[in-house]
Amino acid sequence: MITHKAWIFGISLVALLGFGCSSVRIQAAENCHTPRPQTLIKWYNAAHPGKPLRYSTQDSLIYHPIEVFQTGQPRINWIGLAWLYPEWGALFAADCEGRPLAAVSVGAVGKIMAGPVLPVLGQTVMFIYVDKETSDCVHDSADIVAVNDGKLLSLWSHAYKQGMNVGKSKVSARAFITHNYAVTFSEDGQTIRLSGLLQEYAYRKDGSQSPIPNTTTPLTAETYHWDANTLRFIPERHYPQAVACIITVKSGSK
Repeated sequence: MITHKAWIFGISLVALLGFGCSSVRIQAAENCHTPRPQTLIKWYNAAHPGKPLRYSTQDSLIYHPIEVFQTGQPRINWIGLAWLYPEWGALFAADCEGRPLAAVSVGAVGKIMAGPVLPVLGQTVMFIYVDKETSDCVHDSADIVAVNDGKLLSLWSHAYKQGMNVGKSKVSARAFITHNYAVTFSEDGQTIRLSGLLQEYAYRKDGSQSPIPNTTTPLTAETYHWDANTLRFIPERHYPQAVACIITVKSGSK
């Protein structure tokens, strides 16, 4: 079994970037070159003139690779970028000569890991990124992608973790409810199983948030199967999606 379990709670983007700076993992062959972020941005904008990367020198002064992860056969460097604005970032695939192959514009990328090995497509990757951030919460998603015919093909996408945006909430809240998932792949890589926890955290009298949940409830288990015709993981049945970042407001609050 290939298992990824990451019960990671929502954090502010500054914390995310700090985490990325201190934990960049480079899994690359000795002679494999990683292109600079500026090179990747320039390439993306030239390849997508009608929809350039969400980046500006004014609002995105700090940017860097959060993760560099390599897959083989053929060797590909997967490079995740993030900016100070939480919903701006990108995932790139490049060859070992440093030439960009494909990319997708997403939120700030925080982690890249091996996905399942699939027929025709071969090795895939799963990456975690900031899908949405508000003053109250951070909502991260997980995608599984592969390079196919020169494009980055999305095979599966799902909410991954939702949590408190510590210290930024302006809501007079009683409690904060999070959803956190763990992902498991079957031996042949063609089935994805999700388990998750719903946890409620109390707000203290001073407005801070308790680090320990008051209640923990299992979420409905989910199963997805690989469909070779659509090149997607298809849900075994309809699964209602969890509402992002639920806040229970104190009585009389607006």
